[in-house]
Amino acid sequence: MSSTNWLDTIGRIFSAIPDLATPREVQSALREILDDPGLALYWWDWERRRYVDVDGHVSEPAPVPGGMVTPVEYPTRKIGAILHRRRLLESPEFLGSFVPMIRIAMERDRLHRDLVAKLDQLQASRLRIVRAADEERRRLERNLHDGAQQRLTASLIPLRMLAQRIGRDPELAPLADGALCELEGAIDDLRELARGLHPPLLAREGLESALRAGAGRSAIPVELDLRLPSRLPEAIEIAAYYVCAEAATNTIKHAQASQVWLSVVHEDGTLTVVVRDDGVGGACVECGEEQATGLGGLKDRVEALGGVLDVESPEGAGTLLTATFPLSRVAAPMGA
Repeated sequence: MSSTNWLDTIGRIFSAIPDLATPREVQSALREILDDPGLALYWWDWERRRYVDVDGHVSEPAPVPGGMVTPVEYPTRKIGAILHRRRLLESPEFLGSFVPMIRIAMERDRLHRDLVAKLDQLQASRLRIVRAADEERRRLERNLHDGAQQRLTASLIPLRMLAQRIGRDPELAPLADGALCELEGAIDDLRELARGLHPPLLAREGLESALRAGAGRSAIPVELDLRLPSRLPEAIEIAAYYVCAEAATNTIKHAQASQVWLSVVHEDGTLTVVVRDDGVGGACVECGEEQATGLGGLKDRVEALGGVLDVESPEGAGTLLTATFPLSRVAAPMGA
């Protein structure tokens, strides 16, 4: 093959092989372009210290009749190998131009695949952490409801009976009434705490019911726009609920707002959550401990499900929080 033909060949390789082509696609294209049906590519797996084929299976390149194996490597490390017809060596451009070009392409491919694998592992790890935290919240909620809350509620009955027997004793009646008030307040606080950990209504009736109930308990008015035609995957419902709850809590605690607008819309395979207030703004996602508002934790939860969290909060102009969740990346809806 002449130098001109090799230049044409390399040009065809660049034009015929798309960006981020799979190893099998690259191998297939090279077989056609170089007119070598038996050509095979092998990558050096650093972890297993073995060669792998285009499918990632351990496979040692071995020459066949009429063929040979050419290493693809740098002086200091292996990149891979090519099994090809021996006649390709008749052209000096094969070793002088083609192999160095393939070496760069194969290393780029390996680095890209390694990066994708690491990102997938990171995503899976974050999702496991979120699910473990949700399961722990469920366990705490059950323990509070079935343990401390029930015991405190049961203690109300004898205390009320004692208060009735005491009657209007000027010394004991105020003590009994005070004890009853404190116990009832503690039960209410415990019930609210348990509901905040993992509201039973969310699991029982879904995101819309839980959000309407939460809005009804809010210390400031909440205007709702909920378009949820069906139940969603459990992980999505939990994450969306906590986005809304945390954003509303931040508004009440920090924003000095008079109104919250909450929109949750399921459309075209995406759940979009928007929480807006008319407060003082200045909220931040990644800020110091003194300014921490819990939004950093929300960002981790949303991104663990493949979503995106965006916060706009200019000083004096309120806060707009938007979270989007791609439903295709999560398990099937509850109750489906």
